[in-house]
Amino acid sequence: MKTCKYGTNRVIEPKGVLPQAAIKVDNTMEIYDNEILIDVITLNIDSASFTQIKEACNKDVKKMEEMILDIVKTKGKMQNPVTGSGGMLIGSIAKIGKSFPDKSIKVGDKIATLVSLSLTPLLIKEIISVNIDNDQVNIIGQAILFETGIFAKVPSDMDEHLVLAALDVAGAPAQVDKLVKEGDTVAIIGAAGKSGILCVYQAMKNVGNTGKVIGIVNEEKQIKLLNKLELCHEIVLADATNAIDVNLNLNLNGASVRSFSTPVNR
Repeated sequence: MKTCKYGTNRVIEPKGVLPQAAIKVDNTMEIYDNEILIDVITLNIDSASFTQIKEACNKDVKKMEEMILDIVKTKGKMQNPVTGSGGMLIGSIAKIGKSFPDKSIKVGDKIATLVSLSLTPLLIKEIISVNIDNDQVNIIGQAILFETGIFAKVPSDMDEHLVLAALDVAGAPAQVDKLVKEGDTVAIIGAAGKSGILCVYQAMKNVGNTGKVIGIVNEEKQIKLLNKLELCHEIVLADATNAIDVNLNLNLNGASVRSFSTPVNR
């Protein structure tokens, strides 16, 4: 049976909303004719979500696993109830609905989903490992991709975890390239994250010799990382959830700043 191309038929609560806005979705892993079933390998959890989970669990990996499992069990998807964000996944195609519009794929193809985990029905059978350093969670489980869900085939000549991290944040540096001009002073919040590093790299290219890139981070080790990569003119240690703290620590002396925050709504 073919159903709504946006997956609204899988919304359990509340009725009348799209899957991303839903509190709970149906994560039964029996696909409709216009869906794909994916055997999930890795979840690339959104940086804001992963950080919140890590801090709430005091970096205790076992507690983090329990929290992630509880979120998915409760909501039928990986959508952090505090940040509202999800992430994306990588996996291999297990089954293709007969009415799924993209005929270029086949069972066994390894793909990265380019739609958020916050709208993707997900079932986790087991968490194999949690990588504190790159926000990735290796699991045994399955997910559903709707016919409107975009994805990319994973290149065979690249490490799949690198592909997942890069694809997850690909839109952020592209936006920086579009907006940042030579001579600009740019402040990037979350400069040491996956998207942040790509953003500061692009900003450094765009501002040229007359501009300035200021990275805002919340950990001392991130300052060392950005200094090692030579990706910022200045680095500020501040709590980005406290606007006053950021403003005081920037101390820009009246400079006109174009500010970016890294994506948190995937």
